[in-house]
Amino acid sequence: GPYYVFKDGGCEVMVCSVAGGDIPIDAGSLSDQFKTKNDTKMIEAGSGPLKGTKALADVNVEDYDIVFFAGGHGTCVDFPTDEVGAAVSKAFKAGKVVAAVCHGPMALVNATTSDGEALVKGKKVAVFTDVEEGQVGLTEKVPFLLEAKMKALGAEVQSADPWSDQAVRDGRLVTGQNPQSSVSV
Repeated sequence: GPYYVFKDGGCEVMVCSVAGGDIPIDAGSLSDQFKTKNDTKMIEAGSGPLKGTKALADVNVEDYDIVFFAGGHGTCVDFPTDEVGAAVSKAFKAGKVVAAVCHGPMALVNATTSDGEALVKGKKVAVFTDVEEGQVGLTEKVPFLLEAKMKALGAEVQSADPWSDQAVRDGRLVTGQNPQSSVSV
């Protein structure tokens, strides 16, 4: 969803991925229950921006004004790593806006401040809730529940009803709860 919000707003958008190459999209994220109008637009356009992407390690996040992490269940494994955490930390320390939606906040799990604290400690965030994870039947499949992890890291999780549009801004950190929040973020 957000890709077209940025493009239509006149922003130059560069899409990258953890490994580089074509970005795989889990089938669940493309079901009619979760697909947004902008998702349909991307699919109908051939998903070009999601093909042949640069690897995150080859991108200097300091060169961008906003670093945005999209969601999907694949991020539950790809994002909570030291490499992704370091990229988030670097962007935030450089004064950039860091944004994430749905499971995208998995990218924040290993991010730290310059004093070594969890980046999310004391910050307001919205993330895919433990209730929503249960409703999609994947509680036992994900490595950890994102909402519980954010709370354990000291974040103030602000949740709306399941599948409601919920976006939260805390300074330069902008997060959204679920696919319905992707455009609001």
